[in-house]
Amino acid sequence: MTDDLKRYKELIKLISHHDKLYYEESNPEISDFDYDQLILELKKIEKKHPDFITSASPSQVLADKPTKGFRQKKHDVPMLSLGNTYTYEEIKAFMDRVTKEIEKGPIFYNCELKMDGIAISVKYENGKLTQALTRGDGVQGDDVTANILTINRLPKNLKDHYPKVLELRGEVYMPHAVFEKLNKEKQELEEPLYANPRNAASGSLKMLDPHEVKKRELDIVFYGIAQAEDFELENQHELNPYLEKWGLPHQNKSHICLAKNLKEIQEYAEKIQHLRSKLPFDIDGIVIKLDHIAYHDRLGFTAKTPRFAIAYKFAPEAAKTKLLDITLQVGRTGIITPVAELEPVLLAGSTISRATLHNGDEIERKDIRIGDEVFIEKGGDVIPKVTGVNKNARPHESKSFHMPTKCPSCGHSLHKKEDDVGIYCLNFKGCDEQKIRFLQFFVSKNGLDIEHLGEKVVRALYAHHFVKEPADFFNLSEKQLSQLEGFKDKSIQNVLSALHKAKGVSLARLLQSLGIPSVGTSLALMLSKHFHDLEALSNASMASLVKIEGIGEKSAGSIYDFFHDPNKKQMIFHLIEAGLKIENSPIKLIKGHPFEGKTFVLTGTLEKYSRDEAKALIEERGGKVSGSVSKKTDFVLYGEEAGSKLEKAKELKVPLLTEEEFVNRLK
Repeated sequence: MTDDLKRYKELIKLISHHDKLYYEESNPEISDFDYDQLILELKKIEKKHPDFITSASPSQVLADKPTKGFRQKKHDVPMLSLGNTYTYEEIKAFMDRVTKEIEKGPIFYNCELKMDGIAISVKYENGKLTQALTRGDGVQGDDVTANILTINRLPKNLKDHYPKVLELRGEVYMPHAVFEKLNKEKQELEEPLYANPRNAASGSLKMLDPHEVKKRELDIVFYGIAQAEDFELENQHELNPYLEKWGLPHQNKSHICLAKNLKEIQEYAEKIQHLRSKLPFDIDGIVIKLDHIAYHDRLGFTAKTPRFAIAYKFAPEAAKTKLLDITLQVGRTGIITPVAELEPVLLAGSTISRATLHNGDEIERKDIRIGDEVFIEKGGDVIPKVTGVNKNARPHESKSFHMPTKCPSCGHSLHKKEDDVGIYCLNFKGCDEQKIRFLQFFVSKNGLDIEHLGEKVVRALYAHHFVKEPADFFNLSEKQLSQLEGFKDKSIQNVLSALHKAKGVSLARLLQSLGIPSVGTSLALMLSKHFHDLEALSNASMASLVKIEGIGEKSAGSIYDFFHDPNKKQMIFHLIEAGLKIENSPIKLIKGHPFEGKTFVLTGTLEKYSRDEAKALIEERGGKVSGSVSKKTDFVLYGEEAGSKLEKAKELKVPLLTEEEFVNRLK
């Protein structure tokens, strides 16, 4: 009894810790599977000792807390979460309970994708979107209406014969293509990466500035009705045609199944698990709902979950391997990042030999040590991460790992910034590794994209004292390049030719290559569109920068400080002196292209391009992009999970383009 109570209290404390990281900080340190195992262990103790249970137990309350800066509103209909299972035995037990309660057949179950996003409740009154609330604690949630209105696929007004009051339940999510673009930008800026699309969506939805949220390109899908005035749905599987009729995003009908027994549910789950990696968004399982809605109230609810539905979750793909070493990377901004050097292991179709450990706090929390047997997962099936340690296999001589107090490159004392988990070397002038990383970034694909200047070549140029600042690249001579190992006539000419070609650069491309804190690809493009030239931007006041839509105070401060730093001014002067020619126009028009004068509408998720990238390609060729389909639309470019815009295009007989056809026409 004493041991059970001790463990029970430990579990409550541990679960509360993970709830805070997951719901409030959008930065979990364990997988959903591991979290669910903690909840399961807690419930087992509660079943054995019901007298332990209090109203504050994680099994009795939803953990999502109110977010600072948002007004809380009460749900008209409580918004509960689904009970989870990882076994078919528990699905059968759920079905047996339903059968026992209903006592007559046939009984059908509507099976659909379990979207891995943020639960949302959206209300329409007289066809107009009036409110959007997060789940919160199930009784009240954050009012995120302003942020929800930034989602392109979500109609502000319903179409055709809608109920006077309609409250829908759905999921806000971030498509893979958008997530990868966002993390690419964060990587450019040397900011912590999001572990997966769900965390990115959560962090985006809880931003206080709707202009910033709009840039995150969130999406939404609906799967249920909480309330509807003068409207009644008989069966769950009949919902999609109504959602389509009203112009609302919904799950693809090919991803939904009506099953009458466990065998059919199992076949559906296996089909979806096989399909999972091909979807343009994250799912973490399937949802099984009693199809006949009239029985939902009869089955009732627990404190947290409905009894008429259950979620079958897919266990994450993971691997075990040995942690050979922890190395330290010095970034171009001076941030020190610990990296796990692993014994190579196959995971989700690729061989993993390195994984980020993010920061010293994470290493300490998970007690990760060199020599440990560690568990590896791919966050969002994308980024390898160390999720835990097999402490039973730990060598006796192992020692705790501590982050350094001195820079591994220059020996300068490290600094921890306020409200930042990272540690930094602030000695840019005297830190060789920071300078090399900055120079590598300047010529990389994320910078000026100069061919034939890879990381090894830049290191060699720096070691020979040929390149110390960006302008030095454009002053390189044949004689200097010939002194590099392996450089013959052809290699030398390739580099000189690439440098000559790179001298003509757009303002946007230059801005993203200069390493201005907070300025990635999209912000660089925004600045280049707003200002006529580099001089206008460099003379901009703090007040004028803050006024630009989409630029927050932090970003404005970084931009202002950069252009008022004498060293940065000198760096730009040297670049221009070396022959760099900055084009004033951020968009280089391709004359005479068939897209010239044509109006496009984009819908769905593309594989090769984000929407911003596709839009830029169209605009470069003289076309324009509209947000809605009409008879004046020339083309609708559609990708995976295209919604109502595609249907409207078909109705109006607007020409449709697949991504492959679009790519061919670009040429």
